[in-house]
Amino acid sequence: MNLLIVTFSLRNTSRDYSSFFVALRGNAIQWWHFIEQTCVVTTFDEVATLANKLRPHIEATDSLLVAKLAPEMCDGWLPREAWEWLNGVRPPDIDLPKVFPPLKGISGR
Repeated sequence: MNLLIVTFSLRNTSRDYSSFFVALRGNAIQWWHFIEQTCVVTTFDEVATLANKLRPHIEATDSLLVAKLAPEMCDGWLPREAWEWLNGVRPPDIDLPKVFPPLKGISGR
């Protein structure tokens, strides 16, 4: 799981950017939004994968930056609940597929 910061500038005031936000939150396990035009998300996507999923929902005049984030490498001025969220982000309990042992008599070579 990755913790990513997504910052954007959606400049076309006559455009409906709803699909951008649906794509952003729809590809997030958890998300946080305390700063205008910035979201922090937990996702299984890598940086380029999430950026590629968001690009179809913006225009050439817009801006988008997706970067990996490490809470222990952050500092700034945010409300207490923002720091609590960042410091408390943990992967959800997920049932991963079971790996079965090889069948007897079959070589793994």
